[in-house]
Amino acid sequence: MSKLRLPELSRRNLVLGGVGLLGVLVVGFLIWRFAASGAVEAPAVSAVQEPYIVTGFRSAQFGADEDGVRAAIAKDFGLSGDAVKTGTSPVEKTRLLAVRVKDVLPESGDAEVVYILGHKSKTLIQVNIIWGSQLTPNVTASTLGITATVLKQYFAKQAFVPDSIKSGVKLPNGALLVFSGLDTQGHLVNLVFQEALLKPAEEAKSGEPAKPAAKGKGKAKDDAAATAETATAPKKLVALRLSYIKDVRQPDIFKVEKGQF
Repeated sequence: MSKLRLPELSRRNLVLGGVGLLGVLVVGFLIWRFAASGAVEAPAVSAVQEPYIVTGFRSAQFGADEDGVRAAIAKDFGLSGDAVKTGTSPVEKTRLLAVRVKDVLPESGDAEVVYILGHKSKTLIQVNIIWGSQLTPNVTASTLGITATVLKQYFAKQAFVPDSIKSGVKLPNGALLVFSGLDTQGHLVNLVFQEALLKPAEEAKSGEPAKPAAKGKGKAKDDAAATAETATAPKKLVALRLSYIKDVRQPDIFKVEKGQF
């Protein structure tokens, strides 16, 4: 059975996986493009339009145990055994099942679908669908922007609780909340985009910019200098995460109880 390697596993609130441990500089035009679009007009929940209820993701329903989630993965994606990676969040003590799939949304490319089982209940409490550089190194912000826009337009047409809907909000960590909405049962849909520059390994280890090779006479030396300069250039990473969350107010995760210390 395959295991998820920390910090590569996708936790409840993770956008760029272990990248945050190395330090990132948030940049990107998509933040401004989405923010400029303004808030989504909340649909009126009426007798004609039934309230949108978040029950999980496809065949994987909130409250399903691990066997039920595995059966849903097999039904939805035809994957089982070692194709389903497993792991445990060291902080939240939740159980993780993850699969890599292609075109969850048509022409959206590779994605990782992470199923999260609660600390106490051992049942499904959240599903994250993640696209980005960690799965497809050459993916661009523009490509993820198309996927984000399609999803945003879909959710904007659903009857969430009107006062709960948010869109185009820049978060404290620099990520962009593309869309967020609660259903009448308190389940949350959350779509977040992040674009960042990752410092080269040399910078991350030393805390100082790596020194490029000095240019000299001759094509060979110039080529070597150009290669060194490219190697030390910051790497742009992008990620899009869609989350379906059963209970955002009281998540089933490990917590130190009052009075224990």
